[in-house]
Amino acid sequence: MKKYLSKTGLLCGFLSLAGPVFSQQYIADYSVAKEGVLRSIPQEYLNTARTEFVIAYQHTSHGTHVSRGVFGLQDYKSGDEQLFAVSQTGEAGKLDFRDNVLAAYAPPGVNAQDLSTDETAFIQTTRNFLDAPENAEVNVVMWSWCNIADHDVDINYLPGMEALISEYGHGGSKVGSGGGQRERPVDFIFMTGHANDYGNLGEKGAKAQAALINSYCVNNQLFCLDYYSIDTHAMDDSYYEDAGDDGNSSTYGGNFYQDWQDAHTLGEDWYENKESVGGSVAYGEHNSQHITANRKGYALWWILARLAGWGDGSSSVTPRIESEEIRPYPNPTEGAFYLELPGANIKIIQVISALGSEVLTLSPSDLSGRIRLDMSAFAPGIYGIRLLSEQQTLYHGTILIQH
Repeated sequence: MKKYLSKTGLLCGFLSLAGPVFSQQYIADYSVAKEGVLRSIPQEYLNTARTEFVIAYQHTSHGTHVSRGVFGLQDYKSGDEQLFAVSQTGEAGKLDFRDNVLAAYAPPGVNAQDLSTDETAFIQTTRNFLDAPENAEVNVVMWSWCNIADHDVDINYLPGMEALISEYGHGGSKVGSGGGQRERPVDFIFMTGHANDYGNLGEKGAKAQAALINSYCVNNQLFCLDYYSIDTHAMDDSYYEDAGDDGNSSTYGGNFYQDWQDAHTLGEDWYENKESVGGSVAYGEHNSQHITANRKGYALWWILARLAGWGDGSSSVTPRIESEEIRPYPNPTEGAFYLELPGANIKIIQVISALGSEVLTLSPSDLSGRIRLDMSAFAPGIYGIRLLSEQQTLYHGTILIQH
C-alpha cells in the first residue's frame, strides 16, 4: 500500500502501526552528523561500505555539501586516507562515488539536474540510468534538492521514489537474471531540502517538507540524509528555526557554524572540504565555512555503515527503547490511547503532526508506568510520538487517530 501523506496530512495508506521503528535508525540528522558518532562505527562496517557500494549521486549547488564533505574526509586524520578512501574513477578498495552522472540519462528535452528543477524528471532518468549496461555495478542512488520549498513532495517525490524502489530495490520487479533485469538491487537514499533563512515554516516550507520525508522513511524503514536538521542545529544541538543554509541565524545572532569553526582547530576538530578527490579546497556551495559539509559527509558515511549492517548502537547515550516495550494502544484510536512506559529516564513526551509541528508536549515529574493521552480534539490522521531523555530521542513511533 502507499505510505505517503496527502496534502491534508492524512495517511493515504500505512504499514502495521504495531511495531514502529526509531527515527535515529534511519534518519541521518544532526544527532548522528558528528565526528564522535562516525569514529564509533566499527571498522568492519566502514570497510564493507567502502568496498561494496557504488554510489550514483545527482545534484546542483547545494548538493555539493555531501560530495565535498566526502571528498575532503579522507585527507582529515591519519588513517582516514584508507578508512574513508573514495574514488571517482572506480579504484579498487575505495568508495566508488560517481558524482553528477544521472542527468545525462534524462529523456530528450527534460532537465534532470536535481529534484527541484523538474519534480518528476528523476523518475524516468533513474530508470534509464539503471537500465544502461555501463551502470550495472551501481547499487546506491541519491538525488539532492536545490530549494525544496513549495514543491509537491507528497505528490511527486515520495510516490516517485516508491515506484523506483518497487522496481530496482531489494526484491524489485526489475532485479533478477532475466532479460531487461539487473542483477544488483539498489538502495535509494532519500534527502530533505536545505534550510531557508527567509522562511522554513509554512505548509510547504523546508521544515514541513522534511517532516513528510522523514515520516515516510521511518514508517518504511528507508534511509534519509536530513539536510534541514543539520542546517538548523548548531554543534551543541541547539535548534534555530530561522537558520539558513550556512549556519546563519538571526536568533543566534550570527553564524553558529563559523563561530564553532573559529573556536576549534583545523585537522583536530574539523577538516577542509574538497571540490573533487585530491582537488582544491572548497566550501560546500552557499557556505562560508567547512562545518556544514563536514557534517553531511559524516551523515552519508553513517548511512552507508547502516546499509552495510551496522546496528547503530554506538550513538546512544541511553539505550533506546524497543518498540514492544511501549505498546501504544489502542492503535488506531478514536482519540484516547495509552503508553506503557518502562523506567528509561524519559523526561518528555511529544506528539508531532504530519507537518512536523509539536501539537502536544508532556513533561510531568513521573513519566513511568501507564500514561493516558487524549487526542480526541485533534484532526484525524497519523501523528508521531517521541519519548525524549535530556540528551536524545529514545523512541519514535506513530499513532493513527480515526474519528
